Amino acid sequence: MQVSKKAGLPSRLLAGLLTAALSIPAIVPVAYAQNSSQEQAAKLSQAQLESLVAPIALYPDSLLSQVLMASTYPLEVAEAANWQNANKNLKGNPLNNALQQQTWDASVKSLVSFPSALQMMGSQLSWTQKLGNAVLAQQSDTMAAIQALRAKAKQSGALQSTQQQTVSTQGSGSSQAIVIQPADPQIVYVPAYNPTVVYGAWPYPSYPPYTYYPPGYVAGTALLSFGVGMAVGAALWGGCHWGGGYGGGNSLTVNNNTYNNFNRNTNRNWSGNSRGTSDWKPDQQRRNANISGGNQNAERDQLRQNLQKDGLNGGDRGGNNGSDRAGNNRSDVDRPDASRDGDRNLGDRNGGQSNFRNDSSGFGDARGAKFNGGDDRFGGGGAHIGGGGEHFGGGGGGFRGRR
Repeated sequence: MQVSKKAGLPSRLLAGLLTAALSIPAIVPVAYAQNSSQEQAAKLSQAQLESLVAPIALYPDSLLSQVLMASTYPLEVAEAANWQNANKNLKGNPLNNALQQQTWDASVKSLVSFPSALQMMGSQLSWTQKLGNAVLAQQSDTMAAIQALRAKAKQSGALQSTQQQTVSTQGSGSSQAIVIQPADPQIVYVPAYNPTVVYGAWPYPSYPPYTYYPPGYVAGTALLSFGVGMAVGAALWGGCHWGGGYGGGNSLTVNNNTYNNFNRNTNRNWSGNSRGTSDWKPDQQRRNANISGGNQNAERDQLRQNLQKDGLNGGDRGGNNGSDRAGNNRSDVDRPDASRDGDRNLGDRNGGQSNFRNDSSGFGDARGAKFNGGDDRFGGGGAHIGGGGEHFGGGGGGFRGRR
């Protein structure tokens, strides 16, 4: 009996263990959802793209290209805009030396020389990120939308050669492109115009154009206005290849010779040595830091405080109520790692997801400008941006600039 009890103990123990094991839920492999930047984006329509690029479509090609590039790094754009506000008097070598202390992308640094363009982007972070998403996910389509708007502006008589810039065409038929260049290659004028007027009758009632009026601009004129011309130096190294680029479409390009010169002046660690012209390629690591936050949480907190202090936190001041119908189109992207040398070749275009809400307030509202992966919201409230007549959908002041 004693032996029997000893022999039976393992059996009872085994039965108990078996019962316990059967009571434990089976472990099922967990399928984790992909990061939002890895999900295929819903493409923006032609109407949505034209609405998005309306404020910048008539910029000179070189400046336009770098605005498009910089828009893919919205956090850096916001930081640079705030920094530029605090360092308005820096010019020439002192400015270059100061920029060496900053780690922004070269496209962002270059816009410090063009305050009106940088301040527009920095004060409208929701629009800036949406533009960057479109550039990454639909670069050729975005540039095609710009060409469509240029054709409309030329037909309306608003876009023509002036003392500040030349307007010409290249190619023919369906491949014809309108090229805008500075009349003096060393002096660039940033145009100011009313997108609701210069393009003629707007064909997309559901997607009216985004509008931005710099301080002192009088809305309602059909012509482009120009402020003070900005000396270029090596600050502009980007370009637009209208047709025949990546995937057979349009592409953003980089003049590596000028690009290297600019970086030698503004980047103390620069070592690029590429030559000639190449297609632009975004920096994936930098892009991720701009969208996901990376290790910049403290910087983002400080930036938010600075933006609120300086009145750069957005405000719905304009006639675009209900205009932002593209806000829920998810167009962030995941792109392969890119080196930071002078070769900025365009990478793959996988779709992704934007964390922007469906802003119905138009260009002037950054309340939906939540960067992916973070809790910080730039904007909020209904603050008046910039003061001095800087309204979205309305004008102010009497400055019209040169024509």
